[in-house]
Parts: sequence; C-alpha cells; structure tokens
Amino acid sequence: MEQWLANAAEDAALMKDFNAVCDFGGRLSGTGQDSAALDWALGRLGEIGNDVRRIDVPYDGWHCVAATLGLVGSQASLQCQPLLRSASTPPEGLNVELIDLGAGRQEDFQRAGDSIKGKAVLVSHEYPFSGEHMHRRRKYDLAVNGGAAAFLIASPWPGAGHLSGSSGRGYGQFGIPAAYVDFETGQALREAARGRATIALVINGEEEPDAHAGVGILDIPGGRDSRVVISAHMDGHDLGESALDNATGVAVALAAGRALAAHVGPDTPGLRICFFCAEEWALAGSARYLADLDGNERARMKLDINLDTVAGDTKLTALLSDFPALEPYIQKAAAAAGVSIDTWLPLMPNSDHANFAKHGIPAFRLVAGFDKPDSRVNNILSPGDVRSIIQEAELRQALKVTCALGGVALGMSDVELDALARR
Repeated sequence: MEQWLANAAEDAALMKDFNAVCDFGGRLSGTGQDSAALDWALGRLGEIGNDVRRIDVPYDGWHCVAATLGLVGSQASLQCQPLLRSASTPPEGLNVELIDLGAGRQEDFQRAGDSIKGKAVLVSHEYPFSGEHMHRRRKYDLAVNGGAAAFLIASPWPGAGHLSGSSGRGYGQFGIPAAYVDFETGQALREAARGRATIALVINGEEEPDAHAGVGILDIPGGRDSRVVISAHMDGHDLGESALDNATGVAVALAAGRALAAHVGPDTPGLRICFFCAEEWALAGSARYLADLDGNERARMKLDINLDTVAGDTKLTALLSDFPALEPYIQKAAAAAGVSIDTWLPLMPNSDHANFAKHGIPAFRLVAGFDKPDSRVNNILSPGDVRSIIQEAELRQALKVTCALGGVALGMSDVELDALARR
C-alpha cells in the first residue's frame, strides 16, 4: 500500500465531520436540516479550494400533515409512515379490503391478477443491497398499474420500527395512498388478511410546488478540462440521524477531497466534489443538476465515484452501472489500498451514480454490506440509523479506498478515462 494512502486514512477531522453531519438530524429535504448541513459542508469545502458554490434546483416537494392506520372492527391503532409523495386519501379516510401479497414480487402480483383491484395490497420491504433485491418503487408501481386502492409495505426486521422511503410519484402524477408499517404491524395485518379484513387508512399530504434542493460543489481545476467527480448525498430521512445513509459518504468525501487536492496538477484532470440533496426523493436533486448542465459540461465529467452508505460492514462493493471497463480500474485501486473490493455489474438505480450513468458518464456506487442483510447496514431508512452503529475503522477503510480510487483516476489520461465508458 502506498504511504500517502495510509496517511490519508488517518485524516484527523474524519470523525469530527461525521459527527457534525449527524448533529443536523435526519436531514429530510424540506425540513431545512439538509440545507443547513449543506451550508456547513460548503464551509468545509472552502478550506480545500476556492471555487465553491451552491446551486438550488427545483424538485417535487411534499410533506405529510397527518396519517393513521387501523383495522376496521379493532380498537388497536397501528403505526404507519407514509411514503414520500404518497397520494392522499379522501379527507374522511379510506376503508378498503386488505390483500396480502407476501414479498410483493412480480410473480406475486401476476398470481393475484385482478383480485387486487380496489384493494389495499400488503408487501414486504427487502434488504436493498443484493442482486436479488426488488425496490419498493417497483412494487408500488405494480400495485398502481394493477388497480390497487392503497399500498402498504412492511419492515422485515422485528423490533426495528417502521421505515421511510419515497413512492417516486411525480407532481400531478396519479398515485395511491402508500405507507410503511413496522414488522409487528405487518404481522398483525397478515394474520387479519387470512380472513376478510378491512383497513382504515388516512393520509393527508400537502404538495410543495416551489420546493428547491441544494447542490454543493467544489471544483479544483487540473491541467485538463476533464473532471473526476466524487459525489455523496447530504439528505436523509427523519426517523434517525441518517448516519449510515449518508453521513458516512459525506464525511469520507470531505476527507478524500482534502487528501486528493494535492494530487491535482498540471498533468491531471480536475477534481469535483458534489453534494446532493433530494436524493431520497427518487434521486431528484442530481437528476435536475445534470439535466440542467450544458452538454459540453457533462462531457467533461469522465467518472463519478459515488459514496453512499460506505460503513456499517467491512465488505465494500462497487456497483458498476453496466460499465464493465470499470472493473480493472477498481481492482487497481483496491490493490493500491490493500483492501478487497467486490463488484456488481448491472445498473442498480439506488443512488446518484445512476443519473450520471444515464448520461453516459461512467459511474459507480461504493457501498458497504452488499449481500449481507444481517449487517448493521440493515438499519438504513429506520430509526436505528444513528451514529452509534458506525465503527471508525470502517469509515477509515472507506476513506483509504476512496483516495485510491481518486488517485488512480487522477493519474489516467483522458484517453484512458474515456475508455471507461466502453460497453
């Protein structure tokens, strides 16, 4: 391992920055916490370089006013967490028959057929970092397209509380009321659905048509117009501290920026650090930022190293977004860092790297705990996503790997960087 990587991994401010991000709270976009955290991070970026700026981009904002869930005929009040941008029920609520679709995969919906029309469907959340994972939004879309009246998704983890996530429904787009429930509520609903069960659901959400999300940028020019990008999302969910997802990525990006700035020079591409808000809103912040860029500006971006949930387990995986030429580059950096990095080739559109990839920019997500559902990473989206579950050694390992990835990329010619886009 190169000595500078060992030194970089010992960054004295890494844990201070991580804790500072957590101090802002869950950082749900629209609460102001994400914006305040972004302004703080811009101050930290300003200590690395002079070209620091904030851009605010529009996104489809929304907030929940009230939500209740119950079983008709039962006095029990069940806990629920509406999905971001859930459709509202009528003011008086929605009383609708419940149907249990188990995991809620494609075959479950196909098997149920027309029987879901006009009913509330109950499905299961899945650990998101697995090659077999089916995202909640795909299940939600199947429910909408199948004519369901409501959508409930249950946590698979006992005692962990309910989760939070986005429906992906756009402004003015048709949708159905949708909410997470905790494991225990899910079990109660499944038991009730063995007979004939009716739920009573109220969701009152309000649109925020003038909502904007911040994008924080540090640009360090090199000797060439090309740029290597390190990205991380600043926003999170309001159930915990969004420590895993994604204070880990923000802290590592800041420390990597400090270490890599000295490696940008007259013979290298430039380095750009990007912090996005509204990532948890179907990747809206980075999508708008990239769409609004001039095509020539996007063409300067040769690579995106996206840091999202980079601690919580010792196993690191690079999600390669269908760019097979990234594999040898990843393994060269892994060898330099002395850390094993697994890879997964198919596109997983679960973080901001996916928006870079959609524009043809080679992009990957570095993530901890892939295929390890029993790791501490399973606390994401939940009240358990707090700083106490993060081990410093894992953050420092992610920092070492990120510096190696950045260092190798900065040492490549533009021809070599362009070759990463081959498919």
